[in-house]
Amino acid sequence: MEIVQIPVKKISPSAFQPREMFDKESIDELAESIKEFDLLNPILVREAGDDNYQIIAGERRWRAAERAGMKKIYAIVKKVDDSRQRIESLIENIHRKDLYMIEKGRGVMEVFRAEGLMQSPKTLANAINSIERKKDKNLSLVPTEEKIDEICHKIHIKSNTIRLWLEAASVEPDIIREELDKPIDDRIPERVLSRLSTISDPDLQKSAYEKIVELDMGKDQASKFVSQIKKIPKDQQEAVLTRGIPIEVIGDAREGYSIEIPKEKIDAVKKAVEVGKKKAAEILTKPILEERGRHRRNVQAHSKLLDSLEDLFCPFCGNPGETHLRWKCHSDETIAEAKEQAKENYDDASKREEVDKRFMPKKK
Repeated sequence: MEIVQIPVKKISPSAFQPREMFDKESIDELAESIKEFDLLNPILVREAGDDNYQIIAGERRWRAAERAGMKKIYAIVKKVDDSRQRIESLIENIHRKDLYMIEKGRGVMEVFRAEGLMQSPKTLANAINSIERKKDKNLSLVPTEEKIDEICHKIHIKSNTIRLWLEAASVEPDIIREELDKPIDDRIPERVLSRLSTISDPDLQKSAYEKIVELDMGKDQASKFVSQIKKIPKDQQEAVLTRGIPIEVIGDAREGYSIEIPKEKIDAVKKAVEVGKKKAAEILTKPILEERGRHRRNVQAHSKLLDSLEDLFCPFCGNPGETHLRWKCHSDETIAEAKEQAKENYDDASKREEVDKRFMPKKK
């Protein structure tokens, strides 16, 4: 291996990168650091022919260096073939702390596939669980189990952790898409995804996920909720998921068994829930809440606009989009500065009860 300076334009991303989304704000922050202090840690690449190179590890640093305007960056060149590079790149990236659990699960699954095991993530997770039980009892493993165990050791992550990642990656595709589309802070607790994978009915799994999101459940609350919703009869599942009856009314959250509730009592609870919803609706009509919602959506809109500008170019000549898009009424402010002001407005609105008429639409 050797350290060399390579033109940024001669480097391409790895085809085996498990990360499905890069946080643009963190890359911008790293780019600013690189402008001031240069790139302190070289990236790891391999030769890809015609003086081109492919990243094995360090794509985030490469993206930030490119954004910082660097023409060349330091890199360690390693001689590896496609198969070896795929596995090394996947394992290297799986160890990153800022990867989401779903992305780690998909990355682990690709390692298994690169080693010739084509099972689904849920099947692999179940196999790892079975292997751990057998090892605890000093029982022999069959050849496929031995290979799975060997790959887990190669990844250098505890088997139980790998199992959780694979379970997270096995939830319904609609759930995965929705979670990956969210800002990081808005995602549900990672281990809840693993718990959701234990619900075999796809429709029930999606409904349970929607209820967890709706009620903004924490990790422990969501875990108990999943355990309970699987055990109660379908009509009671419907009462919880569609009528808003708390699951504690339907079943015992500690013991995990279903209890019979007379219909009139369920109806009484349903009526109480409806009254509660009506009161909540009245609270939600407060003008200050409407203003807070407008500020929150404004921040999100500015973020989406900033993300889109990077991909904007002239379809006729290929010139990049104008990255300093400005408001006509405040032409001295960039869109990035406008986003920061929008965040300040939201924080301010969250602390007061009176509305700021500047930000409220005029009634027609």
